[in-house]
Amino acid sequence: MKHQWTAFTVALGFTLTGHLRNRLAMGMIAFFIPTWIYLVRVTALNKDITFSISALGIDVVASMNRTIQVSSALHAVTVIAGFMMFMATFSARDMDLRLVLAGYPRLQLLAAKVVALLVITALLTCYTLGLLWLSWPLIQPGAVAAALATAVLAYGGLGIMVGYLLRNELEGFFVVVMATLIDVGMQSPVSNPARDQSWLSALPLYGPVQGGLAASFTHAASFRCAALALPWFVSTSLLALLIFCLRTRHYGQPVTVSSPADLRLRAGETPTQDVA
Repeated sequence: MKHQWTAFTVALGFTLTGHLRNRLAMGMIAFFIPTWIYLVRVTALNKDITFSISALGIDVVASMNRTIQVSSALHAVTVIAGFMMFMATFSARDMDLRLVLAGYPRLQLLAAKVVALLVITALLTCYTLGLLWLSWPLIQPGAVAAALATAVLAYGGLGIMVGYLLRNELEGFFVVVMATLIDVGMQSPVSNPARDQSWLSALPLYGPVQGGLAASFTHAASFRCAALALPWFVSTSLLALLIFCLRTRHYGQPVTVSSPADLRLRAGETPTQDVA
């Protein structure tokens, strides 16, 4: 147990250090999120729109400007989380394979990435919630935070899975960016006012968007909406573990030799009779 805990803490330390050294991601957190929210605030129309929260069965009347701010905040944090987790996983993948070959436990390596994602989720959620609060007083800030957190977890898990699955950085960037772009665009009540497509509920951001909008403008209980994204986080994390195990399934298997004859046989030599 002590060995496993040590393996986990060491892996977690290296994972967090890798995130801190990702200057592009740090810059996106510091500048992209507030800039994106500010630009929407000063450019989007202020007229009221009516849209339906199908997960709760209620209709909401809210400012288009503030509605787009919520959608934009969710888009920003999901892109950043997916990008950060993909880069952390992809850049460390070769080293992870070597560590497993040397006997490092697989589960501790992946658990470190998941715990690092939880840390990133907490920081991104608090930071983005504060930026939205500066724009206007949210009616249910706790529920909005839950929506932001589950959105980050869903796409952070996707980033880990894609990092183990794909073999090229450009492919990973394309998957993360396009997935978030399509997801947010289809869930937004501005870009897709009807939102009557039955398959929308299967997308990762269905629950967070529904819950975030409901919590921003109403007193309706919306925590269960945010929780709809958790199965995506769990499933992508498990798939990441499965892919990693499959890629390293031949690693760490010791070769046992029972006699000198076996050594000669493995070397391709014809075994000879030992003379007493």
